[in-house]
Amino acid sequence: MRFLPRRAGAVLAALAAAAALTSLGTGAGTAQAAVAARNLPPDGKTLALMGQDSDTLAEYKRDVLDQSGLDAPTPGGVTLYTNLVLGGSPAPLAGMDTPVNWGSGTVDFKGTLAQYPDSALAVGLYLSDATSGCNNQPLRAIIGTNDSDVTSGSPNLISQYRAKVDEMVTKLKSYDRQVFLRIGYEFDGPWNCYNADYYKKTFAYIKGRIDALGATKVATVWQSAAWPIDTSTDHPEWNYIVTDPGHFDAWYPGDQYVDWVSLSAFYGAGSLNTQWGCGSYSASPTGLQNRVLDFARGHGKPVMIAESSPQGYDNGARTKSCIMRKRPAATSADTIWNEWYKPYFSWIEANRDVIRAAAYINTDWDSQTQWQCADGASAGEPGCTNGYWGDARIQADPSIRDRFLAELRGSSWVGGSA
Repeated sequence: MRFLPRRAGAVLAALAAAAALTSLGTGAGTAQAAVAARNLPPDGKTLALMGQDSDTLAEYKRDVLDQSGLDAPTPGGVTLYTNLVLGGSPAPLAGMDTPVNWGSGTVDFKGTLAQYPDSALAVGLYLSDATSGCNNQPLRAIIGTNDSDVTSGSPNLISQYRAKVDEMVTKLKSYDRQVFLRIGYEFDGPWNCYNADYYKKTFAYIKGRIDALGATKVATVWQSAAWPIDTSTDHPEWNYIVTDPGHFDAWYPGDQYVDWVSLSAFYGAGSLNTQWGCGSYSASPTGLQNRVLDFARGHGKPVMIAESSPQGYDNGARTKSCIMRKRPAATSADTIWNEWYKPYFSWIEANRDVIRAAAYINTDWDSQTQWQCADGASAGEPGCTNGYWGDARIQADPSIRDRFLAELRGSSWVGGSA
C-alpha cells in the first residue's frame, strides 16, 4: 500500500531512458544461513502473512478461512498501515484508533486484530510529506534538526512528533503479540521522497524508543521498494540509482537498529514478459530482488517479503496485462499459476536460508479507487495513476485458491497459533 501514486511523476519519466538489463541472478539454495532477529520463526520456517487492508482480510476470513472443507491455515500474520505525518488528513496514527480509508480499503486495527486474535501484526508506517513538497519535515522533526520550521511554535514539532512516536510504540506494545514495524516502508521508492540520511537517523530513533519503552515484541523492518528504475539520475546523491553497487548501503541504518531486511516483490522469473512487456527498466526486477537477499545474508538478517501480489493479473476474469499499460488478454488459471505463483513459491523455497516471512496481498485491486486503471490507459495518465494491478484474490478462482492453500499447508510454513 502507498499513500501516493506508486509509479507516477519522475518515476514514470525514467522509463524512456532506462538502461540495459542486468543479469537475473539466482537464489542461494536452502542451506541455512546464520540469521538472527526478534520475532524469528523457529525451526527454519517461514511466517505466512496476508494483507493488506481490513476489508480484504475480512473477506478472506469469510470466503476462505470460514469455509468448511478448505482446511485453510490461519495466517501467521496480517498487514495493516498507519501514518505519522502532522498537519494533514487523516491525523497521525489513523486506523489505530478509528477506521480510515485512503482509497485502498478500510484500515481498522481494532476490528482486524479481533478477527485474527492468533496472528502477528505487520504495520506499514508512512512518514512522508511528499504531497507538500518532499521536505522530509516528519523525519527532521523526529530526529530533532535545528530547522526553524520544526523548532518554532509551542509545543514545537519535535515534541509533537516524538510524543506520537511514543504513543504508537505504546499502543503496539499493548497488542501483546508479535509486531513487525515497517519503518518508512519502501524507503528507496522515489514516490516517497525520503532523504537517506534523515531516514536512517529516524529509523534509529524509533528503534531506540521501542527499546526504551520495553516493547520487546516489536521488531523493526527495513523495506526496500526494489523498484528497478534509476530515478533522478541528475542527482545521484539522492540515492535513487538502483544500479549503484552501494545503493543499499546508502540507506542502511545499521545492524544494531534493523531486525529484518525486507522488500516488495511483485514480479517473478515467469511473469516478467507479461508484466514488463510494454516497459523497460534499469536493473532486472528479479535481479534486484536477489540483491536484497544477498544484502541480508551479508548482515546476518532474515528477510520479510513485506508486499507481494501478481500485479497485472486478474484471477477472477482470467486475464493478464502489462502493468504499464492496461490491455488485458484472455488467459487461463493454469497460466496465471505457472507464470506468477509457481515461480514465487519456488523462489521462496530456494532462498529459505533468509526468507523467513512472506506477506501476500489478497486484494481485488480493481475495486479500490487508488489502484483503478481504465482499459487502454498507461501508467501515470488520468484514470491510471498507479499503473495496472488487477485482481489478486486467491478465492476468485478455485484452482488458484486450492493450490495456494496447499503450498501454505507445507511443513516449511508457519501459520497463526494461540
